[in-house]
Amino acid sequence: MDWLECKICHVPYDEEEHRPRNAQCGHDICTACVRAIIKDSIFECPKCRQKNKLETADDLLINFGLVDVVRAFKTKNPALTKEIGPNISGATNDEVCKVHKKAIRHRCLKCPMWICDDCIDSHSTLMGCSVIRSSKAVNIMKDEHTQNVNMLVTMFNDDVSFISSKIQEHSDKRKEHMESAKKHGEEEEKLRNLLEQGNIQKELMVESKDQLIATSSPYAVMDRIEVLAQRKQLLRSWSVYNIGTNTINGLLKALKERKDVYVELNVNDKKLHATLLEHHRNICFHPFSSQTVKEASISIPFDGLQKMIPKEPSLVFLELTLGSVVKGRILVRLNENLQKIRKSIVQIVTGQKGSSLIGVKLTGHRSHDIYTHSLLLQGIPVTPDKRLISTAKKGDVLGAFGDGYLSQIYLYVDTTPSTSDYTRYRHIFGNIEAGLDILMECYNKHGNGVKITDCGFVIEIK
Repeated sequence: MDWLECKICHVPYDEEEHRPRNAQCGHDICTACVRAIIKDSIFECPKCRQKNKLETADDLLINFGLVDVVRAFKTKNPALTKEIGPNISGATNDEVCKVHKKAIRHRCLKCPMWICDDCIDSHSTLMGCSVIRSSKAVNIMKDEHTQNVNMLVTMFNDDVSFISSKIQEHSDKRKEHMESAKKHGEEEEKLRNLLEQGNIQKELMVESKDQLIATSSPYAVMDRIEVLAQRKQLLRSWSVYNIGTNTINGLLKALKERKDVYVELNVNDKKLHATLLEHHRNICFHPFSSQTVKEASISIPFDGLQKMIPKEPSLVFLELTLGSVVKGRILVRLNENLQKIRKSIVQIVTGQKGSSLIGVKLTGHRSHDIYTHSLLLQGIPVTPDKRLISTAKKGDVLGAFGDGYLSQIYLYVDTTPSTSDYTRYRHIFGNIEAGLDILMECYNKHGNGVKITDCGFVIEIK
């Protein structure tokens, strides 16, 4: 009877290696097959593909009812003690019935056994038995084994695909970790070099201290001043790397923590400093001056800051004061197509090539039906471009030029667009992005005096 044998390996159930066990899904499988199927503590039933967590085959319950049937069936049928199978090549002449000592040439489809000619008469008395020739039985067993092998190959291919994906995933993570380790290694090398420079400076300062103690000559005093200057520079350089202000985000974080941050520029062997302040998650760059900076502050070289900025700034701010009252800031968005003009205006508001616009008075006047505030400027070279000349409208920023040089900048506040030929002497350099209401109030009351009390450009962080 086929229900007395394992449906996977077709070996008759016994009370040892092939003892029947009942899976969680209800199917019976022999102990040997359960052990072969368990992988990574997961058992997948070959019949219904249900997966369950299983450590060993002993975790499944033994089907003792089926064991009792097998034991009783073998007691009534001595021929079952000759358990031949699964033998894909079929019974041979060397395989003989243990009862009749004759060659086994038949197989019962219901019972997991090979039988001889004499066994057929006694075997036919069993209910439901069907005996066929061994050659036909072999073909049936081959088909069943082929199906089982194909199923196992499919399971193996699934396991190979899963393992391959895991290997690729771990390979990608390993590559990512190696790149990260390389990056951190480079940063560590920079810090080591900086620390080594600090140790060298420390030794030099100790030597200078000994020399200063030994003498009080004017030259010794000058040496001491130079050593102190080197020490300040070293502390600032160290703070740039240690605090993480060598990136825009690190710089913004330091400003939010209320740290004093300055940008340093050398002009004609003179050090100028510009203050950086955080404003609405952006960084405002104020004009250079010969101000004194604190020793514990963070000082960044101007060329180093330029490397951090993703693109050349195009947003300029002007703080307007009416009389003695600060009214607020206006933000001017410069035309990005005018690179030279934009760069020159940024240099003017930051005072890179002389005085900034701080203290400049704005005048309101009427000329050719154009109401403006004008800034007096000189010496910026301009190449007229007819494509950028158009009708001025409220909020535009225009530049007047003559003989190839920029002479004035106009903040246009008239409510009626101008069609006068007067505009042909002007470029539209940009427009007022914010603070037009502040500009209008200052214009309407410009008799009280309007001047710029602060200016600079904005480092926009997205």
